[in-house]
Amino acid sequence: MDVDPDTGRTALTRDETEPWVQVALSARVMQRTLRQIPIPAPGSLLDGARAFFPDETAADWCRSFLAAALEHLVMWADYATPLKYHPEAAVEFALRPAQTLARAALESASQAVWVLSTQDVREASRRHVSLVLADWQEQGKAATDPEVKAKLTQRRADALRLVGGDEKKFRAPLYIDLVKDAAAHVRTQLPDALVQDDGAVERLWRASAGSAHGKRWPASELTLTFDAGGYHITMPDPAAITAILKLADAVMTYGVMRFADFSGHYEHLSTWQRAALAEVYGTLPLLPGAPAEPPNSTGG
Repeated sequence: MDVDPDTGRTALTRDETEPWVQVALSARVMQRTLRQIPIPAPGSLLDGARAFFPDETAADWCRSFLAAALEHLVMWADYATPLKYHPEAAVEFALRPAQTLARAALESASQAVWVLSTQDVREASRRHVSLVLADWQEQGKAATDPEVKAKLTQRRADALRLVGGDEKKFRAPLYIDLVKDAAAHVRTQLPDALVQDDGAVERLWRASAGSAHGKRWPASELTLTFDAGGYHITMPDPAAITAILKLADAVMTYGVMRFADFSGHYEHLSTWQRAALAEVYGTLPLLPGAPAEPPNSTGG
């Protein structure tokens, strides 16, 4: 690897950045796909779940989780692979921003996948309610007005009476458990898209959390060191960035597909994805000689 001793930078290879381009494309396509998925059809699992908690539907919350995940990944995509390049522009990649955004996307999408990883409408509803109650609890902790705190406490109590359950039954998992559970489920469905064990998933999550909080161990373990011009130069390991991005992308992608399925619209999913791909492809800066339409396009 050729390192510039003056700047401590090196140019990345096509093999190193190709997975990042794929994640960026996936995020943009799936964001447009999610926007096309309508409300749950009658008889679908998410339509049935509405009866358990009608004021805060599982469909609305799962859509919100997935939309949040996509906002994080598309923000990274807009930085890493912008749709418009200045001829002299250069993108400088750092470990922490990529890990932080990917971790946020992973945690957001994992909540939706956790709810949607069961085909039992009662269990899916229980999981959904537990996340709603946890959300309201955090809102209460953040509130500064005693009256607002009291209203939120009452709101949680009313919701528990509505669902007729012990609060212990509706205790939300920790984020690490949500992430591992979602990754384990997605691994059975998309085995080629994920790292292969819970230990690796947990390491990726902990490293990303550590990076977001400024901890030193991710920066010391997930970097490469070179000798250049008599200096030791340290830079992010591209493979570490790739690993967390691919994990977040796999969980997000599966979440959107499962959301379409449990909304009763799976038969339209491929059509929406093709339309989204064509729309995104039309905005990309294409290399000379690249086809005018995306692969497998049915246009023209």
